[in-house]
Amino acid sequence: MGLVAGMAMAAMVPVSAATSWWATAPGRNLSISAIASNSRLTTLVIMDGRSYWLQTRTGKLSSSGDPGPARFVAAAGTEGLVINADGDLYYLGDHRPAALLQRLPGQPRGLAIAAGSNPEVVAATTAGLFWGRLGARLRELPGSRSLPAATALAGPVVPGQPFVVANEAGITLLDEQGALRRSPGSPRLGAHAALAELGDGTILAGDQAGLIYAHYRSGWTPVFQILPYGGLGGVPHLTAVLGVGPAAAYVATSGFGTLLTPDGGYSWYRAPPPTAGGQVVALAALGPVYARSPAGLVLAAGPAHLYLHRLQILPGPPTYRGASQTAQLLATAAVTAAAALGVILAMWWARRRQRRRLSV
Repeated sequence: MGLVAGMAMAAMVPVSAATSWWATAPGRNLSISAIASNSRLTTLVIMDGRSYWLQTRTGKLSSSGDPGPARFVAAAGTEGLVINADGDLYYLGDHRPAALLQRLPGQPRGLAIAAGSNPEVVAATTAGLFWGRLGARLRELPGSRSLPAATALAGPVVPGQPFVVANEAGITLLDEQGALRRSPGSPRLGAHAALAELGDGTILAGDQAGLIYAHYRSGWTPVFQILPYGGLGGVPHLTAVLGVGPAAAYVATSGFGTLLTPDGGYSWYRAPPPTAGGQVVALAALGPVYARSPAGLVLAAGPAHLYLHRLQILPGPPTYRGASQTAQLLATAAVTAAAALGVILAMWWARRRQRRRLSV
């Protein structure tokens, strides 16, 4: 019952406060098809088949030097990677020309960089999975060639998490030691899958039909189904999933714009950019999004514009930690008791005055 209510609210009721978060990014109109998340406010994007560095503060684009046509981009600080349609993997250093690392076999299916210093990289093609360090040549992962071709790839957002790979048989996890293992009970998402990891370890996975699954400690479970958006349009396609902070995530669609879950998939809200016409094709997070005190930007690419908003802490109940827990609880109880006593005294005073009036 809770799932049905959540679906109806997210798909049919706009949330005006969430809508007002978005603003059109500075610079000229940009028709961007892919954005790389990054720990900085400068990142890699793909526009019209070419890759560029984008400065989000100004909207300025500068060529990456990659000859293209680009298929996937990933960034970590001032470094980045691009995979072209022919499998060429280019390394992009700070203020240095693009350097060809290698040509990967097969057709590109994904590219991801792990969080942390000296990060690991995974590239997925129809010929397997390739693994290595940022800036170095990648090597084929043993056993990956026998797996079905990847349909989506997500990298760890905090150290210690695995890479997540979706394929026609389900979802496979790749740990820090380079070991592949099937995730038990994982969904088969089909050819157009979308994946994201959250800071608390939750994994969100969706298929093109708009059904989203979450992997919690208890395993995989369906948590959300996007509803049809009116007329004969049917269910809008799910185009991207992005984890933000410890437990929040955005979902991009071709009809409702963006949807937001602040709690790892338990509740959902509609939060579209106001002028995107419901079309969002890519999402990215920039800045210290997964720090202890999260900050930064969320980017959403529409058909002709790039939108952004600054991360905001949603209000929540107070938490009590450490040695001061008892004192805080006692202080809260005292305030509550004082408020209740004030209400009782006010009611007593009002009744006493009423009795005086009646006796006159």
